Amino acid sequence: MNAVVNGWTIVTQTRQQVSPNHMQGVFLATCGDRWVAGRQYDGKEGSTGFTEDGEWWYGSHFSAKSAAENMLGALDRYSELAMKADVWTRMFTQDSTQSLCRFLAGPERPDLPKLSAGWRESDPGHRNPGGGVTEPLPFHEAKYHLFWFLIWSTRLNAMDHLTEGVTIDRHQAHTLVREATGPMRFELGYNTYWLAKADEETC
Repeated sequence: MNAVVNGWTIVTQTRQQVSPNHMQGVFLATCGDRWVAGRQYDGKEGSTGFTEDGEWWYGSHFSAKSAAENMLGALDRYSELAMKADVWTRMFTQDSTQSLCRFLAGPERPDLPKLSAGWRESDPGHRNPGGGVTEPLPFHEAKYHLFWFLIWSTRLNAMDHLTEGVTIDRHQAHTLVREATGPMRFELGYNTYWLAKADEETC
């Protein structure tokens, strides 16, 4: 269960000791379509970085665009704040993206079928199209991997400003995956993405 601070659901946070008896930290949180990346108050070991009223030191709010754009903007800012707080590591952005994808995938759904998640470049100009596919996984795990493909593996080659008008936009793609309850397939930019049963065509 993700913690809630002053109405904001904490998606991921990092708080570390950066010098003797001195803690610094950052967090990424959401409230509906709004997102925030924030710097926690410095403190001693055991402190949460938030006041009793749930306030933090400072942060950047993202609410002017679509939920997906707000989220990705906050994710980038989260890494920037981690550098300022001296808690960034070489794996920080990857680890925080994994936490975000877990959050978006939602809770375990044993009532739903096992599916594989996959993507491939669908632009006919690619001789050796990139892509990836998983084995059949519990539904929430398959959704996690599909979000990973969307946010990490293909974020740069399916950016809205590069593929505007080609297919649906990133926000629509994220909404499709979040609301999925079974097999699905869609195009985003020059890529094809899917959730599929083991006996279905996946390429």
